[in-house]
Amino acid sequence: MAGHRTPSRRRILKAAGVSIALPLLESLNATNAVAAPKRDEPAKRMVFVSTGLGMNPRTFFPDEFGADFAPSPVLPAMMKHRNEFTLFSHMDHPNVFTKHAGIRSLLNGVLNKNARPGQNISIDQVAANHVGYTTRFPSLHISLGGAESASYSSSGILLRQETSPEALFKKLFVADSAAARKARALELEEQGSVLDLVRTRARRLERSVSQTDRAKLDEYLTAIREAEERLQGKRRWQNIQKPEVSKKEYDPAARGHGDLDYGFLSPVMFDLLTLALQSDSSRVITANFSMHNRLIEIDGVTKGYHTLSHHGNRESHLRELQIIETFYMEQLSRFIGRLKGINTNGGSLLDDTMVFFGSGISDASRHSNRNLPIILAGGGLKHQGHFDAERRHNGKQTPLNNLFTTMLQHFGIEIESFNGATGNLNHVLA
Repeated sequence: MAGHRTPSRRRILKAAGVSIALPLLESLNATNAVAAPKRDEPAKRMVFVSTGLGMNPRTFFPDEFGADFAPSPVLPAMMKHRNEFTLFSHMDHPNVFTKHAGIRSLLNGVLNKNARPGQNISIDQVAANHVGYTTRFPSLHISLGGAESASYSSSGILLRQETSPEALFKKLFVADSAAARKARALELEEQGSVLDLVRTRARRLERSVSQTDRAKLDEYLTAIREAEERLQGKRRWQNIQKPEVSKKEYDPAARGHGDLDYGFLSPVMFDLLTLALQSDSSRVITANFSMHNRLIEIDGVTKGYHTLSHHGNRESHLRELQIIETFYMEQLSRFIGRLKGINTNGGSLLDDTMVFFGSGISDASRHSNRNLPIILAGGGLKHQGHFDAERRHNGKQTPLNNLFTTMLQHFGIEIESFNGATGNLNHVLA
């Protein structure tokens, strides 16, 4: 295109960075029902909820194993769903010893700084690639308290998160104006032309580069293909009306005190995630409570979150940390309860949704990446209460990617092993 300045790879990918999807969805007034699936088998969904500073092992893990375990100090709110979740002990990523940096390895189990693109894709993106453009957004990502993504594309790109429920609401449910849609269509057309040009030049170069450079070029071409797929998805959904929600379900005029008003923001966030699943806007979602040292606005908390997590066994710090972590479990329980209350074909939305809770760090006070706090709920799986995942023959922990392998298989993906998993947990959950 004459006079057109060719953007950099970074700019191309940024412009194409929002994944969108294919089929027509009727406008949804958010009622207590889900649109009928297009297949005989109900659509599967995954939600990954994480915390930036782990969970104190002393108050998270129950003392007993099995279905009839007594709850630990932070778990009482979850016990109303006792038969619908499994809490795992002795499970982690065996090759991750990176303290706080383990947070970004939670969803792939890979030391990302050493991984080549294609080797560090996260579980949510494997699932999102499987869904493709069946939904408007192959995946959605939100983090409270600041951005802290653990989601990596197949080309190794760390995916962007929304950092407020308000921004997520606009993305999901606020229609663009006619002028904005027209401008977006022109922008997408220009981006497509640039990608065509870049791909053609890369293909020419491919014939004359060394083997080492060819590998780098393959990574580049993979990123271009991903950008093209996102552009095609955007084009297909460009003129399809977004779902509608009533103020009863979400009031966009409501505001919290600030970005750490978790008492307000967290329920709103999970309500939006419920609406996203309910309207089939996406089937793969990540949500995170970020790592920081600011004061979380929850009654009884007076110190920064990072300070409390590095408690040094001081009782005053432990009491306030328990307030925060109990709040996390209450919010998870509330979310699970909402999914249970939404009817689908012969069951509930929870039956079709695997809800994962965890962190890439376990005991933040010791900077430990061992024995991660892991819960898996819903999904129509056979849940086990508190399950001891320690391997009896060698006393080692089970790789978390074994659980992720089972989740992907249950999602309908034909995969033998996810990112170096040594097996799966089908014998436990399936």
